[in-house]
Amino acid sequence: VISIMDRDKIAENFISAIKREFPDVGKRIDEQMKALELDPEDKMYTQMFECFSQATTDSIKEKDSETALNHLNYMSNKLKHASGVEREYIDVYYTESLMWDIKDKKLKAWGWKLFPENIKQLYENMWGKQNL
Repeated sequence: VISIMDRDKIAENFISAIKREFPDVGKRIDEQMKALELDPEDKMYTQMFECFSQATTDSIKEKDSETALNHLNYMSNKLKHASGVEREYIDVYYTESLMWDIKDKKLKAWGWKLFPENIKQLYENMWGKQNL
């Protein structure tokens, strides 16, 4: 059993790695935490991962395949060697909310083609088979 402190440390390290890899996403995460009026010691990791997911979704909406692929491939590679805690964050707080606000079927199908297989699997485990 992993303690809350250990879970938080794992999540914090994961977020730090994402911020280093994607400084623009790091800025976006920091801005969102500020907008929620959180103290610096308040770490809302679930919100931070959802913010990364939204950044990926926004790049799909903008048809920015390079950014979307960079995000998706980063998470796909991380998933291959993820601890249980990391896997949970990738699955529940990153993958489940991908493309949530894309209503255009053609755009969603375009974005779906960018998903690596292991991310597709997580997505379909939650939302069912995608007929795009």
